[in-house]
Amino acid sequence: MKYSGYAATYTLLTMVLAGAATNAAAGEVNLYTSNSEDAVALVLDAVAEQAPDIKINVIGGGSGSLLRRIEAEQSAPAADLFWSSGFSTLAGFSHLFTAYHSSEVDALLPALQADNAPWTGTNTHVTVIMVNSDVLDGDPPQTWEALMDERWAGQVTMADPANSSSSYAQLYGIYQLYGEEGVRNLADIVELQGSTSGVYKAVAQGEYPLGMTMEYAAQRYIHGGQSDISKIYPADGTFLSPEGMAFIQNGPNPEEAKQVYDLLLSHDVQEQLFDLTFRRPSRADLDDAIANSGLPLMKDLNIIEVDEAEAGEQRDYLLELWADARG
Repeated sequence: MKYSGYAATYTLLTMVLAGAATNAAAGEVNLYTSNSEDAVALVLDAVAEQAPDIKINVIGGGSGSLLRRIEAEQSAPAADLFWSSGFSTLAGFSHLFTAYHSSEVDALLPALQADNAPWTGTNTHVTVIMVNSDVLDGDPPQTWEALMDERWAGQVTMADPANSSSSYAQLYGIYQLYGEEGVRNLADIVELQGSTSGVYKAVAQGEYPLGMTMEYAAQRYIHGGQSDISKIYPADGTFLSPEGMAFIQNGPNPEEAKQVYDLLLSHDVQEQLFDLTFRRPSRADLDDAIANSGLPLMKDLNIIEVDEAEAGEQRDYLLELWADARG
């Protein structure tokens, strides 16, 4: 892999383009993305190798700010592709997207094909309890119900559900399992971070012994050799937070964007992204790669099924309940 050169390019493009929209010329694709630099660099490498006539201009940032930017540019779209955010968040911006049926879609897990939505699943997050044993007093909780016991007040952190699609998925999961009482119990014991990444960084640095976060993030510390970090799949069930990418309506270069879209869903790129980031792929034919990584297969997890459309419809109600519970 040759990450360094493209990683540098990605950083430069992000710095140059973050402040102003750009119109992609023929043969170029404007990719708005919230993904990490190393993941984006890998994709740039793949495009350079497999579609060398396409140049990708990368505009990086948080998913919420990028989606609002695409909305602001709606009268003269500059973006071709958005990659990626949670399904429930994408639902709030669906008027910006055009459905595209990629030739790769049939190879995806059914729940990530998003047949009735103008986006396609790229990966899914699994929610875990991330543990830092160096600052933990006693045995860690093995269930969400145990985590919400008042003994853990001030020792658990999560991202603000109003600003993080994965954190909203966690809140909705707790609501599904334990109703309004569960939401209020959770509100009583957690301390919030301003961003998703703030959670796993705070736990890894020993600021909190426990965090509600995504499997891939905890796994990267474990894989990196940080022996005080572990992760728990709660026995009362875990929640998935599927993410998708979308084709922007009236984007400047749709044909080139379709090539990049297909490439992001291809077996080789999804496998490489999983090997690099531990983000579970949307494809159904990568169980060998997941098993080889040491992560459990989906069939071995107790997963709480979530109706993503309903989760999106209840977002305003649940965030109001959350704000009231937090006081």
